[in-house]
Amino acid sequence: MSDHFLFIHVNLLAPVESPDTIPISEATILAYLKSHGFSGQILGDFANSPLDPRALAKAIHTDQPLAIGFTAYQENIKQIRLWARHAKKLSPTIKIIIGGPQVTFMPAEALRHMPEIDFLCRGEGEDVMLGLAQALAERKEMAGVPGLCFLREDEVIETGPLYGASNLDAYPSPYLMDLIDLRHKERAVMLTSRGCSYDCAFCYTPKASNRRVRFYSPERIIEEMKYLKSKGIRAFWFADTNFSFSRKRLVTLVEAIIREVPGITFWCQTRYDLVNRELLSLLKRAGADNVAYGLESANPMVLERINKPIDLERLSDVIRLTQEAGINVELFSMFGLPGETFDQALNTLAFVKKNRVAVDGNSISQQAHLFFGTPMNDAPASYGIRPFRRTRPAYLSVCRDYETDTMSVDEIRHISLIWRLNRNDFAEDVRAGRNLFHRAAFITQNHSALTDRPEATCLLARVYLALEEYGAALDCMRLLSKAFPEDPTVQALLQGPFLCFKVSEETARRGFNVIYDCQGSIDGRLVPATCGRFQESILGQGMLLPEFEKHLGGMGLGEYARFDMTFPPDYGQRGLAGKVVTFRVHVHHIMEPVTVENYKGLDEQALRNKYELEDTEGLREHNINLYYKMLHRANMQGLVREMTDYLMLMNFYLKLGFVERATTMVGKLPQNPITLTHAAHIFCTNDQPRKALETLDKVCKCGTRQRLIQAQALFHLNRLEESEAMVKDMKLRSNTQLADLRVKLAARLALPMETYLKREEALLEAKTQGMLSGQPWF
Repeated sequence: MSDHFLFIHVNLLAPVESPDTIPISEATILAYLKSHGFSGQILGDFANSPLDPRALAKAIHTDQPLAIGFTAYQENIKQIRLWARHAKKLSPTIKIIIGGPQVTFMPAEALRHMPEIDFLCRGEGEDVMLGLAQALAERKEMAGVPGLCFLREDEVIETGPLYGASNLDAYPSPYLMDLIDLRHKERAVMLTSRGCSYDCAFCYTPKASNRRVRFYSPERIIEEMKYLKSKGIRAFWFADTNFSFSRKRLVTLVEAIIREVPGITFWCQTRYDLVNRELLSLLKRAGADNVAYGLESANPMVLERINKPIDLERLSDVIRLTQEAGINVELFSMFGLPGETFDQALNTLAFVKKNRVAVDGNSISQQAHLFFGTPMNDAPASYGIRPFRRTRPAYLSVCRDYETDTMSVDEIRHISLIWRLNRNDFAEDVRAGRNLFHRAAFITQNHSALTDRPEATCLLARVYLALEEYGAALDCMRLLSKAFPEDPTVQALLQGPFLCFKVSEETARRGFNVIYDCQGSIDGRLVPATCGRFQESILGQGMLLPEFEKHLGGMGLGEYARFDMTFPPDYGQRGLAGKVVTFRVHVHHIMEPVTVENYKGLDEQALRNKYELEDTEGLREHNINLYYKMLHRANMQGLVREMTDYLMLMNFYLKLGFVERATTMVGKLPQNPITLTHAAHIFCTNDQPRKALETLDKVCKCGTRQRLIQAQALFHLNRLEESEAMVKDMKLRSNTQLADLRVKLAARLALPMETYLKREEALLEAKTQGMLSGQPWF
């Protein structure tokens, strides 16, 4: 019989480059299994690097693992079910076990709602998995393995908790055993402890750890860091919440890092009441570049309610000291907490800003989550929490589906929007011209909730300026000058000046914006990192290497050039550092700078540009902002013959809030079911359900596609019974949109659990079919 085990680390919220995709839990378990004679491997399923079904099929076919393990959380459990279900089809006898802190307290009933899952892990993963492995390999009775929950002929078997080793050094290091793929990684996750002894009402860790805190020795941690540094890792993330549980131990560890692992940086979290200038100086010398503190709320009464007393004045002093030490500060916070009002939630954001903490990283805040095992989840009424009436399978906790005695669902949503609006990456994207349509859609589609937030209209005005929608930008600024004349953000925007650009026939020089294609090669071989289409650069702003900019300067509209240049020896990409690269460059447009001193001088007609760019497909792929500017100025009659471009422009208009423009475009479309159905879908996906229904009224809604869009629009309008009536008996084979809508309706309408589970089964099947479509299998 095989002695092999397979683990799949699922994190669809993080790219493969993120340290969040390091499977530290699964790898530690695998290291423990390997130290006891078993074998195994870890596969990953990430946001920008999805697991290929063929890779899973190959792993099962080749190694015939006894079991597959997953670390399960609320956000990845449905994806885990998808992979577990597929694995069972490939190998019906394979066992599936899920673990993690939330699984520790997951109701046993969850196993009846997830038939593809065989075991819930109720204890320390290393020891439970070793017991499971030995029982499977020796064909022993599972009831004798502590830390398991499973069904035996529909009877729930709980074998009792298993808390694991007191000394964490008993578990071998997955780093030192080279079990973690560090490709694409610049930062590594480190754990120095497990468990927590505090009693915060929102956290499950104290209950999961039996309120014990256990440690890895400083020697083990240093050995791992030295090994990782030898592999090229220079940044570390100490992810455990009790990194600073003991000040004496913390000082010992930090001094060891200074002596033995110099030249690295790290992120850590610590209790604010442990911190003084001396400790901060020590952390800085060791390489700390980010320190996080727990804030949760800036209201003392709320903090008392969640069992987390904080001296807010002392915390402010510690934040200042940390910043003075040259260390960035992050603050964990939440909203929707017991007893918290909307104004108190706003005050938490104000506290963060007042203390000059960037709303970035771990400081972005989130609604409090009600997870299994937390006091707030176990007794919500005692905390003034009112979970929504939903049909909810037993493997899902309440999570964010609640309101409180002091905050309505609309108020919780409102504060969530305000936090998102104030995130650093929002403003940075707008400044850099990235993700403009996504950012604009967030503001325009939540306009009614954000009318009292001047920063929303300021950001929208800047989006309009970047896209040469000067009339719309002017309207925003006129509104701001009347409604919020004293607001500092508004004043900063209105005072100008505004840098615009006009298409020019002059040659490129300092201050001009150049639109160009470039292609670089070394010894005749193309170098992808040097290739780009429809690039935009303002000369003289340091956006380009000086030698490249020198060659670009002096070029004119439509010109081609070829030249060699040498990259600096310290260039960030090692494959280019010090290399001679041959470039071919083609200039599409030269844009002359025009400075408008006062916002009232933003004249739509005077600043209008007409772009002569024929490759719309290339523009769509490489420069979406320029693509929009070209489409916006194109002849509408000619554009309607290019249906993809026409519908894309309609989509852009809706994201920018130009609903009437989009509606006018629909009137110019061929009035046939196909084009109008496309238009209705675009309305629906851009949060315009009423416009979608109006568009569908022009066609026969007997087709399944039209009825599905209508049902989706009704769902968005909260006309749930009407939506349910439309989809209840609808036939659309393997359509994930229909299947997903049916599951959502079952939850929202609180339909019987049997109905919910049947619909979720259909959704999983549809997703599986889509995943496997066209794939070869063993």
